[in-house]
Amino acid sequence: MDKLLENSVEYDLNPFIIFNSEAKVIKYNQEAEFLLSYTSSKEIFDMAMNYAPINYGYKNTYINLEFNRIKYYAILVGYEDEEFLVVKLYKEVVGNKFSMEQKNISKVSIYTLLELAYNNNLDLKSIDLIKNYDPSIPEVFLNVKDFLQLLNNAFKEFKESKTIVLDVSVKVAESIKIKDKRYPVCSLSIYDENTYIKNDLQLQKLAKEANTVLFLEEHKITIEFALIE
Repeated sequence: MDKLLENSVEYDLNPFIIFNSEAKVIKYNQEAEFLLSYTSSKEIFDMAMNYAPINYGYKNTYINLEFNRIKYYAILVGYEDEEFLVVKLYKEVVGNKFSMEQKNISKVSIYTLLELAYNNNLDLKSIDLIKNYDPSIPEVFLNVKDFLQLLNNAFKEFKESKTIVLDVSVKVAESIKIKDKRYPVCSLSIYDENTYIKNDLQLQKLAKEANTVLFLEEHKITIEFALIE
């Protein structure tokens, strides 16, 4: 159970940091490491002190924050003694609406587009490509040109990788509402623990044009889209 809780924090999409009484970072998760590459720990600590509860305990506050174009909508600050202070920021996620009236929509296999993209952008002789695919995912309606361009640019981030993990799955208990009808959410991720992902404005632009939701993590790019058959 302890390991489960620890991993839940480590792989949370929201940054989590523990400070000691001297305002030094003593523990943080992967998302916080990404955040701290753009801002100082002192800035986070000083901000946390402004939102800390008066007495021992935990306090959630809704705020508008932005670090390196990543927006956060809330902060949790808590402490149970004078020795440690915990801070958690909640990332704001803005999704793009998928429109069936979008031009050049056609039905296509996501796996065919993936194959085209990684063959065109990676040297597969020097890369170990691990594929975790959900075989039940059918062909879906996409703007093939825009989506393929997004994939091409995403794979370019991994050109120096030695091992890449591709995950494609349907998200459990999540759906996107389009014109009063709900559709499953398909998640496609590209991951390499030794590749550091930049917060690429071009990728964000392409994701919007392809009607997808883009998540950039330290070592991973995730693209989510409506699974419309």
